[in-house]
Amino acid sequence: MQINLPLPAVPQAILNKIGDGGLNLKLNQLVEAKVLDTRIMLDTLTVKINDKTVNLRPNSAIELLPGQALKLQVVKLLPAPEFKIIAELLPGTAAQTAPQKAELPLLKLVNPPIAANPPANTGLNQLPPDQALRAVVIGFSGDKLTLQLPAAAEKAPLQLSLNAQQLIMLKPDGGEADPRTDPAGLKAGTPVSLRILNGGDNPMVALTAINASAAGEEVITNALKHLLPLQSSPTPLLNQLRHIMPQLRADASVSETLKQLAQEILLRIPGKTLLSDPEQLKHSVDQSGLFLESKLLQLLSGKADHLPRDDFKLKLSELIQLLSRELNGQAVDKPRDNLELLRDSLQKAHGALAKLTLDQLNSLPRDESSKQVWMLELPFFDEQQAQSVKIEIEQDKTGDAENSPKNWLVNITVTPPGLSTIHCTVSCYDGTVNTRFWSEAADTVLRINRHMDYLKLQFEKNGLSAGFMEAHQGQPAGSGGIKNPPVNLLNEKA
Repeated sequence: MQINLPLPAVPQAILNKIGDGGLNLKLNQLVEAKVLDTRIMLDTLTVKINDKTVNLRPNSAIELLPGQALKLQVVKLLPAPEFKIIAELLPGTAAQTAPQKAELPLLKLVNPPIAANPPANTGLNQLPPDQALRAVVIGFSGDKLTLQLPAAAEKAPLQLSLNAQQLIMLKPDGGEADPRTDPAGLKAGTPVSLRILNGGDNPMVALTAINASAAGEEVITNALKHLLPLQSSPTPLLNQLRHIMPQLRADASVSETLKQLAQEILLRIPGKTLLSDPEQLKHSVDQSGLFLESKLLQLLSGKADHLPRDDFKLKLSELIQLLSRELNGQAVDKPRDNLELLRDSLQKAHGALAKLTLDQLNSLPRDESSKQVWMLELPFFDEQQAQSVKIEIEQDKTGDAENSPKNWLVNITVTPPGLSTIHCTVSCYDGTVNTRFWSEAADTVLRINRHMDYLKLQFEKNGLSAGFMEAHQGQPAGSGGIKNPPVNLLNEKA
């Protein structure tokens, strides 16, 4: 797994292109559905419609069972599709029956998946002529090039779809190339500079690929300057959301969309015991937000068919937008205490997003190193309190052959209740797992040493060969902080 350079921001167009999410619904259409799960805490049903898994929320109480089949009728499309239950089938029965109740609740779609391959906007007429603009290549195939320009003045990013006849491809040395035969530099994610030469019915565009290394250093430098002062762990935000949920539910002036999103974020955070399950841990890492931009790029280039709706960074971006809208649009209607809670939540959300983005920057592959390092902070709930564990995964890519043995090293930092902070390094070389622990507190080191035999037994129980195992008082060398920033932020000679 590799992290591409983060896009300038989560594209607002993607967040807005919810619609029916590729379900291809029509008003009054009848669809078959199957109940997959019922979530009493959030008053939602997880169902499958047209081979897509979505969440539906009834507008009043209803009892349905996992595995139950439903026939639904589309009664509303915008702003979110709503369904009426026409017939239901209990698990194990053969015939559909009309609902017994005279008034069954309507089911509202609350998190539809994004439709694959959103249509590109050809809006060249919206761009000023003879002015240099920055854009990013989304896709290039055949004689069709798709670009995305960043958002401006609170508008959604603009997508341009151009054919080869509309393009004049300029080389960095000023020469001209044919994009149909010389597509170098036009792969997805490449930053470009474009200039509208003339508008009208047959617009022409001059395009120059920007040196990716120079553009990347500029992006990273600006990001670090902006994000370093803001960063904070996600745990204060999660504890804040858990604390204010009763007040949000009771406040009718707070939008239902914001309440629902806050509940979804809390629901997606695993409990402490779940992180000991390998599949759940792998899923949590995948949905941590570390790989969001790579997933969005795959989506925009047609290599993926759905938006990663459960991704933590995407949820944070949506939460920031909804909190900002709530504070800017209807602040006069809210109690003062609730306004302060919302402002505090917005600040904590910005801090959590900044921390996550810095982890992404620290996880970028480095050309001068044979090692790939991923850094992330995974939040979890320990009973009712949000905690987090810092994980650093390192893969040694030495060896050209694909089947050459890979050496792994994982650094874990966690502060268990009642103990001092523990740093743990687990390395795997030649099939042997070696483990080292560090802690500043002597009593914590003593407790770790008392349980070394149990850890060794667990390794062997899972088919692993345990190597050396030791615990030290102090900190591992090089722990904490931003590691090896790709560019200098300060010039000591200035």
